[in-house]
Order: sequence, then structure tokens, then C-alpha cells
Amino acid sequence: MQDSQPTQDASIAATLYWDPDRGLSVGRTTVRVRYAETDRMGITYNAHYLTWFEIGRTEFMRSAGFPYREVEEKGYNLPLVGAEFRLPASVGYDDVLFIETWVERVRTRMVTFAYRVLHDGRVAASGTTTHACVRASDGRSGNLPDWLQKKLRQLTA
Repeated sequence: MQDSQPTQDASIAATLYWDPDRGLSVGRTTVRVRYAETDRMGITYNAHYLTWFEIGRTEFMRSAGFPYREVEEKGYNLPLVGAEFRLPASVGYDDVLFIETWVERVRTRMVTFAYRVLHDGRVAASGTTTHACVRASDGRSGNLPDWLQKKLRQLTA
């Protein structure tokens, strides 16, 4: 018998949809809180939200047609240069979460992604991560390549 509940593994892919209220494309990824992600009180330890943001961002990019691996293969990296998040509600072991991810801002050299982590219809976390463009060949910062800027901007218009 198959478990009908979503699981957290590599086979999970984001669904990508247009949100008319926000006027942009949003990725939605499902994860389940693992025991190892909780603290002694049974509450998710705060650093794991950044991991879930990464899962959301990675699956969002993949479902939008430009997986992060492709960005790297074309000679670019997008290292994290800033992050902030709020945790208005706690989540615990075995809770099913929905990570919403979207492009908040595209600049010449950076991109900012925004996130909401939902549980039982409420926002458990929200935040942003900002990523700079770095050329893999020499490790120096540079402009986002035109093809990547175009793809990112298409998700916000």
C-alpha cells in the first residue's frame, strides 16, 4: 500500500503556477518535518528554515525550466549573500509543510527570492534570500548573464 502523504525526498518537485494576486509565478514544494530537524522541545530548529528555503528555491528554478545545475554548468554560481526570516508559528515532527517560492527582485548582479512556509493554512515562516552572481572560472562577482536575467524577470511579469 502506498503512503498517500507527501514525503521529503529527491522525487518531490515544485508545482509552478501564476498567482494573479501577486502578479508573478510561484513555486510550491512539499516537505515533511523530519525528527532530526526538531529540538528537544519537539519544535523545528530555526536553521532548518534556510534549508527549506533552499529546497523551495532549487525546485522552483527546476520547475521554471532552468535548474541550478544548468546555471553552474554554464559557468555561474549564485552564492547566498543575505538572508532574513520570521517565524510567526512553530512546526514540529511529521508536520507537512508547503514552501512557496518566488522571485522578489532581479538586479544586474543579484537576485532576491522570497518564501512562505505554510502549515495547516497558516504562515509558519516567511523570508528572503539574496544571491550574488559569481563567475565560476575566477570566483569574481559579475552581472547575471542575460539569459538568466530574462528567465528570472519572466517569472515576475
